[in-house]
Amino acid sequence: MEKKVAGFFVKVPCVDNVGSCTYGDLCKDWAENCPKYFSKYGIPCTCPIPPNTYTIDNAVIDVKSSLPSIINGDYRLTGNLVSATAGHLACIQIIATLG
Repeated sequence: MEKKVAGFFVKVPCVDNVGSCTYGDLCKDWAENCPKYFSKYGIPCTCPIPPNTYTIDNAVIDVKSSLPSIINGDYRLTGNLVSATAGHLACIQIIATLG
């Protein structure tokens, strides 16, 4: 995870499992969160996700509570999914603006 600061993207450290972190079993997390946000865009909510190129342009996700103003800004999130047995599986990039 990177945040744009003074025109440059700067790595956000991992704090309380948010930021530039390493995560464990993403299939469990995916099953819980996918239906709320991604199924309406035709993204499968099963694990493993079938090989394909998935694109969501100009998605708007409503946040139901106020966020601290310190997090407002432009973000670039890049995820690389790897398996101990199969190696590199997939990558995802999300460009988001909060504010």
